[in-house]
Amino acid sequence: MHFFVECIFLTTLWVLYWVCHNRRRYLRQRIGNQAFKNVYRVGRNVCFMLRRKELQVGGDLRVLSKGCILYSFHFGVWELMPFTLSKLGYRIGVLVNSYRTTDSSVRTRILDFMLRQWRSMNGIRVFYKENALEIVRFLQSGGVFGMLVDGNTFFQKHDKARKLAELCQVPLIPFAAYRQREKGFLRIGCDIPALVKAMPLDYVWFYKSR
Repeated sequence: MHFFVECIFLTTLWVLYWVCHNRRRYLRQRIGNQAFKNVYRVGRNVCFMLRRKELQVGGDLRVLSKGCILYSFHFGVWELMPFTLSKLGYRIGVLVNSYRTTDSSVRTRILDFMLRQWRSMNGIRVFYKENALEIVRFLQSGGVFGMLVDGNTFFQKHDKARKLAELCQVPLIPFAAYRQREKGFLRIGCDIPALVKAMPLDYVWFYKSR
C-alpha cells in the first residue's frame, strides 16, 4: 500500500516540478543538474514523514530534561523530531508558519488546519510567531521547543533563536532528523551544516524564506 501511495505522491511532485517554472528555475540556480534528484529525494523524505515512523535517537538527551530550544534546517525528515521525542515522554512545542499571513483563501485555510491537526498529534503544542508570550511561558515551564532557522541562508533566524534562549535562560541546541535507506535517525547536538554537506540532496533547496 505504501509503495503505491509513494508512487502517486512522487508523480504529483514531478508534475508540480514541471508546471512551476519559476520555482524550477530557482532550484536549478541553487543546485544545478542535481535538481531532479533533489526533488525525488525530498519526495521520498516527505512520504517517510507522513508514515510517522519513530526515529532512532542519538546524542545527549540529558540537555532536554529542564527545557531547551532545538533548532534545525529544512533537512531530511525534520517533522518527525517532535513526534519521536513526544513518544519518549518529553513535552514538545514547535514553531510553524501560517500560510494565511500572505494568502487568506479557502485553500490556504484548509492547508493550515490540516497541518496543525497533523502536527499537534500526541500532545505536541503548535505555536505561531504571534504567540511570543505563550512560547516564553512554555520554555520557562520546562518545555522542549523546536524551530527551523534557515531561510535565504542556513542561519537566517538563528539570532532570534539565540535571543529567545537567553531570555528564557535555556540551552540552544542543534538537531537533525534524516533517513538512510528505510531507517530514520534523530541526532541531538550535531553539526547540521556538515550533515547537509554530506547529504545535500536531503535539503529542501527550493525553499524560499517567508
